[in-house]
Amino acid sequence: MTLTCKNWFLIRFVTCYKHFLLAMLLGLSVLTLGLGGIYLHGRSNLEDLVKEKATIANALFQNTIDEAHVAINKATPLLGAACTPATAAELKRISVLSPNIRTVNLVKDDYIYCSSLFSKALKRNANTRIAGDSHLFLATHNYFNPNEKILFLSSAVGETYVIASIDVQYIKKTLKTIGQKIPLTITLNNQQRVTYATSYSETEDGTLIALNSRDDEFTISSRISQTMYLDYMLSHLYISMSLCVIIAIVISINGYRQLKRPRSLQEELRRAVKENEFLPYLQPIVNHQGRVCGAEILMRWHHPNQGFIMPDLFIPLAEDTGLINVMTTQVLTSVKSYLLQNHQYLPDGFHLAINISPCQCNDLLFYKDCLSFMSAFPEGKVKLVAELTEREFIKDTGHAALLFEKLHNLGVQIALDDFGTGHSSLAYINQFNIDIIKIDKSFTHLIGSVDMPSHIVDNVVDLANRLNIDVVAEGVENATQETYLKQHNIQFFQGYLYDKPLPPAIFMQKMKEQSHGQKRLQAAPSFEG
Repeated sequence: MTLTCKNWFLIRFVTCYKHFLLAMLLGLSVLTLGLGGIYLHGRSNLEDLVKEKATIANALFQNTIDEAHVAINKATPLLGAACTPATAAELKRISVLSPNIRTVNLVKDDYIYCSSLFSKALKRNANTRIAGDSHLFLATHNYFNPNEKILFLSSAVGETYVIASIDVQYIKKTLKTIGQKIPLTITLNNQQRVTYATSYSETEDGTLIALNSRDDEFTISSRISQTMYLDYMLSHLYISMSLCVIIAIVISINGYRQLKRPRSLQEELRRAVKENEFLPYLQPIVNHQGRVCGAEILMRWHHPNQGFIMPDLFIPLAEDTGLINVMTTQVLTSVKSYLLQNHQYLPDGFHLAINISPCQCNDLLFYKDCLSFMSAFPEGKVKLVAELTEREFIKDTGHAALLFEKLHNLGVQIALDDFGTGHSSLAYINQFNIDIIKIDKSFTHLIGSVDMPSHIVDNVVDLANRLNIDVVAEGVENATQETYLKQHNIQFFQGYLYDKPLPPAIFMQKMKEQSHGQKRLQAAPSFEG
């Protein structure tokens, strides 16, 4: 039961707010596409920026390595000489002329014996020992700075070699200046690394940007994480993102207005038929004693946005488009359900009238609807009346005669609605077996006025009496009209004097009250004499 209620609520919510939801979906789609495009654009921009910075860092670090190579090449001829003050001075001169080189050193048997830092030969001890197996490597060394790694570049000549040292702090500062918020890493060919770390934590995920050096001595790389992409968008593309949001909102609003914009009446009519928006209302018909003995089904359109729409605005179009057949089926089915649930409160022979237009006389669809309706009730309980309107002239009288014959055989009466206002009233009486004439309300409203054409009503009643046709007076709104009509032997009355068209539930409640009232009168003792 809980699931059913939830489903009902969801369906109801979607039905009520579908235009809003569709507009929101449109806006979100535009926003998603826009932000997706901005994200891809920002991603491409950031990757290009990182490549640019990596290229600059690669060039600067390559220049430093090239300086070290030049210094080593200049110092290589000194490997065969003893470490004299002149040799040390030459090493110092070479180091000074290479601004990015910290020291130039001569090494033999893995011991530094001469350095640009000193003017004399160095003794073999733990502080001067160095392993120069790798061409380019990082290491700490007590001779230089025991607490910090230094980058060394070595070049061997036999058992001796020249080592140039480069300050790692200088390299890190260079990477920081170039990278700013972008982490850059120098990876040597022996997999040792120098990294400029930023606020972004190291990750193995993300996009790797890597550039190799000219001689593959090192690689400059950076890994772009998803957080970096998003931060770049927020800091560099916030204007584009704001415009995207504004555009999505504008499109949502315009989309909502377009969806809410009234369609053509024909489109709306088809949609309303599909949504079952046409509701039956019942206006009571009373007999000479003032008791409700029947009702006329009047169709009302409850539009979700426009409210109730009068029949004069949509019935003609429904007839032109053929939708009137489906609409008639819908309202008859709805009324049948109400009457079946409350049939015990209906008087026997309860008259139920429904309009039928000339276009419905061209086939037997209306007959099938009546057959389905009548078969649901005990015989004699409900008497269905088909009220023929005169908005159009019946072109194919042969089909109409066949339809009316089958309706008569079913027990359905034929009434001529709005008698006297159309151009075909007398012709229909002559061609078809009419059972009831309904005096149009335009004649009823003139009763009691100075210009009241009493002879018209008199002639209608006289014609009906001669043809043995019942008469129903429409549009009765006051006692003067009712008195006049009763004096002219009108049998049935309909109008606001008795009640307005009512929803079926309210109408059935009044029938229930009338039924109970009659039972009380029948049960009351009579006092005669």
